[in-house]
Amino acid sequence: MTLAPFGARLVDVRMPDRDGHLDNCVLGFDDEADYVLHVDTYMGATIGRVAGRSANARFVGGGLSLTLEPNDSSHTLHSGPHGSLDRVTWSAEPVTESRGTGVCFSTVSPDGAGGYPGNLRAAATYLLNDDNEITCELRASADRATPVAMTQHAYWNLSSGGRESVLDHELWVASDQVFGMTADLVATGEMWDVTDTGFDFRLARTMRDRLPEETGVPWPGLDHTYELRASSEGKRQPVASLYSSSTGRRMDIITTEPALQVYLGCHLTNISGRDGATYVPGAGVCLETVRFPDSPLLPQLPTIVLASGDEYEHHTTYRFTTK
Repeated sequence: MTLAPFGARLVDVRMPDRDGHLDNCVLGFDDEADYVLHVDTYMGATIGRVAGRSANARFVGGGLSLTLEPNDSSHTLHSGPHGSLDRVTWSAEPVTESRGTGVCFSTVSPDGAGGYPGNLRAAATYLLNDDNEITCELRASADRATPVAMTQHAYWNLSSGGRESVLDHELWVASDQVFGMTADLVATGEMWDVTDTGFDFRLARTMRDRLPEETGVPWPGLDHTYELRASSEGKRQPVASLYSSSTGRRMDIITTEPALQVYLGCHLTNISGRDGATYVPGAGVCLETVRFPDSPLLPQLPTIVLASGDEYEHHTTYRFTTK
């Protein structure tokens, strides 16, 4: 596992295949400068303060009404051009403990950055243990009430690090519903039943077989948030898995979070990646453990506003095996 302070990024994950051969399981770049050049891909980054889209560059909820900075047409994506933690260089400290070895990154987002109130202290700890598990722990606190909903934005490819399409990987997601989205990918307030749709991954199957045609999202058609049946971190039970039959690599996801954003990289446009690979839609899949979408149309959901003095916590473990 290799990490980088710029955006507290997960840069390199090398895991053995069924024959013991190591290869990279995440997309990335050879040169650190390319992470800056292609910052809008969010390649491997820690996302915050708020992951996802805020419609019309507004946040309304939890007693707050905020005007944000648009960077995705009229909307704010992943906290905008100046509010996002993926665009700053974090401090880094090595960590060795019983749960694994890794790095703790930390940063401070100043009051008003991107339109968000409060001085936010954020930390991202990545640990690798002897059982081939990577744990990502995200924490934050602020001196004023502010929205917080962080995530990890690695693009996974268990066969070739992006030299082959991820669409032939098998995906399983423990979810019966997906959040309804408009054509420009903001929440409508509806919940869509996945039964008899291309969104249904309750049985593991290749993404190529199940790509939804009705979404309006550019090919390959997935950039949607699944409501997970239950958070799994306490029971150590996976809520999603990814499997490459060509290499035998399998990744299970265990998390405290209530939702999973599945994104197939539809905005990767012939980007020159690591080891001579060219990244196009379907080169990798982001499996982002998240809070529920930010939308005033979903008042029944818990607010993502973090009160002053409270602490935000988010734990996700990626477990790697072969078969």
